[in-house]
Amino acid sequence: MCRWFAYISPTEPCLLEDVLITPKHSLVKQVHEHYLPGLVPRNPKSLGDDVLVRARNSAHNIDGLGVAWYTSSSADFENGDSGLSADSTWKEGLRPAAYKTIVPPINDINFRSICANTESRIVFSHIRAASGTPIVHTNNHPFIFGRHTCMHNGVVSNFSTIRRAMCARMNGYAYAAILGSTDSEHIFALYMTYLTEKHGGDQASWEREYSVKEMATALHDAVATVLNLQEEYLGTKRTPNSLNLCVTDGTKLVAYRLRNHANQDPPSLYYSTKAGTTLNRKYEDHPDGAHIQDDSGRKPRSKHGKHLIVASEPSTYHANDWHLIGREQMLLADEKGGVRVEDIPYDKKWDAEDPTIK
Repeated sequence: MCRWFAYISPTEPCLLEDVLITPKHSLVKQVHEHYLPGLVPRNPKSLGDDVLVRARNSAHNIDGLGVAWYTSSSADFENGDSGLSADSTWKEGLRPAAYKTIVPPINDINFRSICANTESRIVFSHIRAASGTPIVHTNNHPFIFGRHTCMHNGVVSNFSTIRRAMCARMNGYAYAAILGSTDSEHIFALYMTYLTEKHGGDQASWEREYSVKEMATALHDAVATVLNLQEEYLGTKRTPNSLNLCVTDGTKLVAYRLRNHANQDPPSLYYSTKAGTTLNRKYEDHPDGAHIQDDSGRKPRSKHGKHLIVASEPSTYHANDWHLIGREQMLLADEKGGVRVEDIPYDKKWDAEDPTIK
């Protein structure tokens, strides 16, 4: 399965190089290396469960890289402003920029150059393990709809069977914005349909801000549509989905961890409200736990602003700074830096069987 990393803060920018490249277990190293503290099968006595937990978290993610970061450069230029002088101006002018490639990230000099010279308060990045769709730029996450950015780790099972029905439930603007062929981009087109439907669903409505509750509700509605269609079209022949989803509008974030099976866990998903300090070269500490000979000139950790990281795997080796998001749970972050974890509204009728487990 894929791996992804999200950083968001109302006040504290990160340097992309610090969070995506420098750490020994940064996202670009997760192409084939994995660090999964606290992740155990729901039933430790079941060898089958253990094998599947490892399988859902041990793929070689070699099929594409994408990174999106939020910037106010366009708005600042048009308004004659320089820099991010006011939070309100920065917030209103926020729009995502993106870079995607099918070159392995560790060897991509363009990606490295961007990361070494770009800072942002909101970063989404994703490395892909393709699940049957072509390895092309347009199939790389994150996907962008207006001011909204989305990414997914997992799979919509039986996608080819329900794809047309999914498209029929999208509004025309969301459907037209699909550039690739992945199950992930289609589920996010459903998300945009539900998020914006009360405001016309057009591209102007994509530029609106919505509450974190509205975002969470729209994401759940998109997931529920997929699960209901699978039940309708496949009945007992449907198989489980892995749906680790993440969406942001540049000020708020919703992350979702779900696998519709009675016992199996989704791919791993962690969050931290502390690790961003360790991943920032301006502050004390080191992501790999290394001893720094000279900390002079570095700021104390207590001075770092509120922030949230959500990631498939921790990128620092301070395991206590990271929390595993539970199965059937979602994490919500508001524009002021408040973070909470809630249970996903889930109907047990959606449970599907895995034919690989006897």
